[in-house]
Amino acid sequence: MSWIRGSIESYLRGKTPISIVKGRIKRAIESYGVKPEEIDAIIDLLQIDPSLTIPRELREERARPLLGFVEELKKGEKSG
Repeated sequence: MSWIRGSIESYLRGKTPISIVKGRIKRAIESYGVKPEEIDAIIDLLQIDPSLTIPRELREERARPLLGFVEELKKGEKSG
């Protein structure tokens, strides 16, 4: 799980493209049994983590597309 957290944190910092992070999230869910809710929790925690030196507004802005992506994965999981 730490590699997912690190990938998401890197994306929030603007160092990793969203396409890479989405691929890693999808692989974690499909191949490693990580639940979408766990990804949601990581994203939520990173949005309030005081150790990140990224403005909160920027974190929230960058987190929105990831949260939407995870929601889509949840819907796919329920229908499949």
